[in-house]
Amino acid sequence: MGASKNTRIVTEVLKNDFVTILLDDSNILIIKWERQIDFEERKEIFLWGLKYSVGNNVKNWLIDDEEIYIITSQEREWVENSWPPLAAEADIKKIAVYLPEDFSSTQLTLTDFTERAQSHYERLGVTQHEVFTDYDTALVWLRS
Repeated sequence: MGASKNTRIVTEVLKNDFVTILLDDSNILIIKWERQIDFEERKEIFLWGLKYSVGNNVKNWLIDDEEIYIITSQEREWVENSWPPLAAEADIKKIAVYLPEDFSSTQLTLTDFTERAQSHYERLGVTQHEVFTDYDTALVWLRS
């Protein structure tokens, strides 16, 4: 994950058994999954994050998927179709997803899923969505 994650000023805004959510000094909401999650947990946290973002004028998210090995078809359907309009309505500008390089096999299986989600975001014209294998590069993109 890199030492630079420790040099930023971050505030913990939510923590439970499956997620830690931080707000960093660049006003980026960081969702760090602590273990494999299920659909209801993903949905709960994404919706919580939307409310938090709207209330605190947060426009950029970093989703750290390092602990995620499986994304169910139900999750994919929701993230591809239901989630982009919600993110657009909340005026989220950028969503970066961090997947470590050693997850290349997982990443290959997610390529079509990612491309479909990106096309939904593009169609709505509000939110940009990118996947990164380097945490610091994701942060640079979010800050630019």
